Amino acid sequence: MLNGKKIAILIAPQVHDEEADESRNFLVGRNADVEYIGLDAETVSGKYGRLTFKPDRTINDVDVDEFEGLLIPGGGAPERIRINEKAVQFVRDFWNTGRPVAAICHGAQVLISAGVLPGITLTCYAGIRDDVENAGAVFVDQEVVVDGQLVSSRRPDDLPAFHKAFADALCGKLLPVDEMSLSPRDALNLAVSREKGAQQFYAAMSDVVKDEAVKNKFTYLSAVEEGHFEQLADLFKQITGGEEPIVDLDRNELGKHRVAPETTAEEAVKLAISAEEKAYEFYRFAANKSKGQKIKDMFEYLAAEELEHKRLLLLDTAVAQGGQGHFQWATHFDIPPGMDDLW
Repeated sequence: MLNGKKIAILIAPQVHDEEADESRNFLVGRNADVEYIGLDAETVSGKYGRLTFKPDRTINDVDVDEFEGLLIPGGGAPERIRINEKAVQFVRDFWNTGRPVAAICHGAQVLISAGVLPGITLTCYAGIRDDVENAGAVFVDQEVVVDGQLVSSRRPDDLPAFHKAFADALCGKLLPVDEMSLSPRDALNLAVSREKGAQQFYAAMSDVVKDEAVKNKFTYLSAVEEGHFEQLADLFKQITGGEEPIVDLDRNELGKHRVAPETTAEEAVKLAISAEEKAYEFYRFAANKSKGQKIKDMFEYLAAEELEHKRLLLLDTAVAQGGQGHFQWATHFDIPPGMDDLW
């Protein structure tokens, strides 16, 4: 169930009737709070004239921080949404939070205009395959694709799989069962171990690889992960009354790999991308389970950082700034001690 999660569905004239209507009904049926967000306040007709849609609010009246998920239906609406600067900025800003985004059919056109697709694997209406590939994405032809925060599908026939994947992403249900059942204490200890393992792996790889650009990426990532480790270790001590976390590198996808001089950059990047994806899913799950807003914000920040790390590894050029760079990391000054704010 999506109890109270607030979801935005972007609509405009010629939105695909079923992709907008059935998606809203699915989400509302699972107790989500869903709003149609229009380019203006006018009622719009669906692509096939079967349905009309009245926006609950306009793009000028909303802020990304209000929503936990964003869904972009297809039809002819994306062509209109993508030329609205306010709407494109909203999508770009929402994407940068690391929260789940769902796009079906032509919905990916909006993501192209937002400039967020480089390195992303997705599916979409076959007619815009070349467009998403030219935008730097990898196209695959299957009913639903989940890549980090993005859930994508091709057409109305895919709606059941699309809806399930989006709901799972909103609930953080992409983790192995054993990790989903961890206590707050054990989950935080696992996060500490993961960050330390990643830091050591990136530091070791920066000493081994010869390619200067890849070396610089690993050096940068090592420094970022060291900061994450220190802050999470400090948080662990706060909520446990001063206990030190147990760092177990074998519980970390990167930490358990021993770097050797013969380890290639290609091998390291492949391992790192997989680890960053798993870390993103872990932090999204933790954010969903967290009771306190400051703790939730912290885990969402970490999730967004992991996605940025993945993109940095995928791309030759990337801004040397992870996740929500404007976000001030939560510290012991504003996170109350104790487990009450966790789950």
